[in-house]
Amino acid sequence: MIFVVLPAYNEAEALPSLLRRIASTSRTHFGDALRVVLADDGSTDGTPELARQVAAAEDLCLEVVSHAVNQGLGAAIKTGLTTALARSAHQDDVIITMDADDTHLPGLIPRMVQMIEEGNDLVIASRFQPGARMLGIPRYRQLLSTGLSWLFRVVYPIPGARDYSCGYRAYRAGLLREAFARFGDTLFVERGFACMVDILIKLHLAGAIVNEVPMILRYDRKPGATKMPVKKTIVQTFRLLGRRRLGILD
Repeated sequence: MIFVVLPAYNEAEALPSLLRRIASTSRTHFGDALRVVLADDGSTDGTPELARQVAAAEDLCLEVVSHAVNQGLGAAIKTGLTTALARSAHQDDVIITMDADDTHLPGLIPRMVQMIEEGNDLVIASRFQPGARMLGIPRYRQLLSTGLSWLFRVVYPIPGARDYSCGYRAYRAGLLREAFARFGDTLFVERGFACMVDILIKLHLAGAIVNEVPMILRYDRKPGATKMPVKKTIVQTFRLLGRRRLGILD
């Protein structure tokens, strides 16, 4: 089975287009073997209801798990991944996480699934592999992201990883179960956007074989401004990297 986890907060404008793209990819490559888990993080704009309508129209298997109030990306990722794991029956099932703002292209899913089947435990859709593109992002933001990628790799090198923070990933279900067995609830302690870096580090410590695939990031399709507080996220991420470099696990 393929599970696509979408952490979402007020994505009513972008989510329908993404769900239609996922449904098209599913019909072409996976049939009824693909399911979507929408981890709704306290949306107030009707995101869950709209998602159900689109899924019904597209014959897409969708499960919505909602938080009563907004708790942050880390909590939504935790809810989505634990729900997908509870539905997964096999160690070799694949669990995908994607942003719900329609900036990640579902056409990469078959390639990422194939790479898991080839022996990788974690596949990252990377902005920093040859062939990757970032569209709709100011040049200074692209340079900042590239610089941070190099710095992350110096401070905490992980074989196979260049993009430490991207939320578009494919996980082997067995890997996530092994990580839960090792870390328990402390696998998810970061509430904000730094959670993706923290999860990557802990999966590396659990022995994950990590690889990447180049991604075309379509920020030009994103409605509205980013919800990520850039400066705050950078500070939180470097504090996190410093703790992990010292071997401090929350």
